[in-house]
Amino acid sequence: MRTVFIGAQENPNGINSYTYNLALELCNRGYKSMVMAFGSCDKVTDYKGVTIKQYKCPGGTITSLPVLYFKSIPYLIKHRKEIDMVMYQSVTYSVIPAFIVRLFGMKTCTIIHSLAEDSPKHSEKKKKLIKALMRLAMSFTKHILTISKTKAQEVKARYGRQCSAILPCGVFMPEDKVSDTDILGKNGIRKGKYFLSIGRIDPIKNLDVLIDAFKKHNHGDYQLVIGGDFNSQYGESIVKRASDCPNIIFPGIVQGDDKAALLKNAMAYCLVSSSEGLPIALLEGMVFCNVPIVSDIPSIKEVLGSYGIGIWNRVKNVDDLAKSMEQVESGDNAIKEQGIIARQIVEDNYTWQKTCDKYLQYVRSL
Repeated sequence: MRTVFIGAQENPNGINSYTYNLALELCNRGYKSMVMAFGSCDKVTDYKGVTIKQYKCPGGTITSLPVLYFKSIPYLIKHRKEIDMVMYQSVTYSVIPAFIVRLFGMKTCTIIHSLAEDSPKHSEKKKKLIKALMRLAMSFTKHILTISKTKAQEVKARYGRQCSAILPCGVFMPEDKVSDTDILGKNGIRKGKYFLSIGRIDPIKNLDVLIDAFKKHNHGDYQLVIGGDFNSQYGESIVKRASDCPNIIFPGIVQGDDKAALLKNAMAYCLVSSSEGLPIALLEGMVFCNVPIVSDIPSIKEVLGSYGIGIWNRVKNVDDLAKSMEQVESGDNAIKEQGIIARQIVEDNYTWQKTCDKYLQYVRSL
C-alpha cells in the first residue's frame, strides 16, 4: 500500500512534521510512502528513507498550496497504478485536484489540522470569506479527516460535516542517547532552570503574553527560552518586547539534537495559544517530562483534562501565567510529578505508531 502526502513545506518542522513522520512510520512498516512539498526549488530529497518530492512554488502558503496541488497531478496520474491513497493537507485548495485524481481511479482524503478562521491575524471580513470558501469546498470533498476530537466537533458544528476518522498528532519516543550539541552553553541557558516554548511564531501563540508574564513575576535566575523563526513582523515585535530582560533567550530555529537538548533540560513547557488543533509541540514537551503550562482551550483539555494534570491559564491572562511560573519555581513535588504523568500520557496515546495503526485501519475500511 502506497500513500502520497501532499501539502508540506520543505522543512519537516511544526505541523509539517505530521506528514513527514506518518510517512516515515508507514515506511518503517514496509509501506511505501512519499511526501510532496512546496519550497524554493524543484528537487527530490530523502527524509530518513522517505522520498520528498519538492516543487518550486511562489510566495507563502496561501499561494504555494494550490500551485503544489496542481503541479502534483501529472506525477500522480503517471504513477496511479502504484498509489492507493492521496492525502491532502487542506480542504479549500484541494477540491479540483482531488476530483481529477479520483477520475483516474485513486482514493483521496483531506485532513484538517486547524481552522483558518480562528487565527487572530485575519480581519472579520477575511474570516467570513474563509468560512464561505471552506463551506463550499467541504460540499465537494469526499473524505475529511482531522487530528482531534475537538476539531472534529468544531467541523461538525460549523459546517455540518462528519469527519471520516480522527488521526491524532504524535511523536516518536526519544532515544536515550548523548546529544551532540552545546546549544545550552553557547546561549547561556541554565540546565533545569528555564521555561521553554518552541514552534511557529504567530500571534495565535500569544508569546507576547508569555513574555509579559515572565517579566512581571520575580523570576530571579530562572529563564524563558523561545525557539523559532522570528523573521516576521510579529517575530520582530516579540524580540523587541523582551529586549529589556536578559533572562529571555531566543536560540532561533532549533532542530534535531539542539531541539532534543532544550526539551530534555527544561523544567516546564509553555503552550499558551488561543487556538490549537492537537499540538505536536506540547506532545514533544510532555515526552521529555516537562511540566505543561497551558491555556484553557478545548484541544489541550482533550490531551490533559481527564488525567488531572496541567497548570491551566485563562487565554491571554498575564496574571495567571505569572502565578503558574511561580508554582513551577516553588519546586513542589506534586508539580514535578506532572512531568512523569505527561510522558506516560504520550506513550499511551500519542505516538506515531498508534496514529499509523489508526490510519491503516481507516484506509482498509474504504
